[in-house]
Amino acid sequence: MRRILFPLVLIGAALLLRKAAMGTDPLYQPLLGAVPYVTLGLAGALCVYFHRAREFTAALALLVVYYLVQVELQASLAEARSLFIYTAISVCLPVTWLLLMFLPERGLRNRYGVITVSILPLQVLLLGALYRYLPGNTLTGVLNTWFPVHPFAPYWLSVYASLGFVLVALADLFMVRRHNSEFHAALLALLVTAFITLARFDLPRISMVMLGVAGVILIISLLRGSYEMAYRDELTGLLGRRALNEHLKGLGGRYVIAMVDVDHFKKFNDTWGHDAGDEVLKMVAKQIAAVQGGGTAYRYGGEEFSIVFPGKDIEDCMPFLEIVRSSVENYRMLLRNQKQRPATREVARERRGRRTGDRNGKRVSVTISIGVAAPDNRRNSVDEVLKAADKALYRAKQKGRNCLAE
Repeated sequence: MRRILFPLVLIGAALLLRKAAMGTDPLYQPLLGAVPYVTLGLAGALCVYFHRAREFTAALALLVVYYLVQVELQASLAEARSLFIYTAISVCLPVTWLLLMFLPERGLRNRYGVITVSILPLQVLLLGALYRYLPGNTLTGVLNTWFPVHPFAPYWLSVYASLGFVLVALADLFMVRRHNSEFHAALLALLVTAFITLARFDLPRISMVMLGVAGVILIISLLRGSYEMAYRDELTGLLGRRALNEHLKGLGGRYVIAMVDVDHFKKFNDTWGHDAGDEVLKMVAKQIAAVQGGGTAYRYGGEEFSIVFPGKDIEDCMPFLEIVRSSVENYRMLLRNQKQRPATREVARERRGRRTGDRNGKRVSVTISIGVAAPDNRRNSVDEVLKAADKALYRAKQKGRNCLAE
């Protein structure tokens, strides 16, 4: 949930700066009005560079919204055309966000990317046909019946449209909690900016500050996502070897390095298969990531992990490492019987909700061995301490595994 904290802080800061923007010299007002075009345009360019279809679609959608607000919605919402455009935006944005939330990311410059981006033009065509071929009185009557704006002062968004925003936001919040995804966190923040823009539509410059900060949020999200792709292990979610090397360069003269290895992992893989092995690595990574005492966990490679404790002594860290070792030993994993796996997705769908018991699966457990080292008179460099931790890990294996060794 920490992923959504920073975007929310940016949104709050933008709201506070709105009044300051109002006091800007009139000569510079047009420049401020161009801010969303710049930030969302840069975000779209980064999406093209990083090959991201869903973020590109979100940036394009908000660009279209800002253009419509500036060009079409400067008139009263009592007018049929303005009312239709405002209502179309308030309904289509949550629908678009819901689709983006569940569509898989398969790149931008391919047919999957074209399908994702086509969400927008298809909606525009549908709405254009609706506006053109339905009689004006009929359309206005329907909008005023189902989506009456300004239900109470100073709130402008209709009740049903508001409900759509809330439901999509809750679904997105669930996705953030479930997947710890930078994309879903950014999508939620962008939805909040659009909601505030539409709900407080009467505030001067509200679309400029909200959609301007939306572009900033999307840019930061793309950069953070690219960082994670480079520094975070895809399977376990832990920081990877590159991030470990960067961390080791900045350590002072007092620290502890622990090397962790899954016991008999090759035998486990040969017995249960690589898919089960991957599940073991993810489980062990989750237990290691929960280490206390100021330690940071990394995937070193294969079935090996590292934990770094800056500013600590070995005596300080041993209790926390023992907790990690014990938590892995006591964790019971359920391995499903491969013969009973559904042959097709259709069969899997039919079985959902009808599972009983463990389906003849087997509960298994694994253990880890841990080697610990810190700098002393014999070893001063990080490389030497790392080698010492590796040797200590070897001693833990020789002692019978499932233990710690210095």
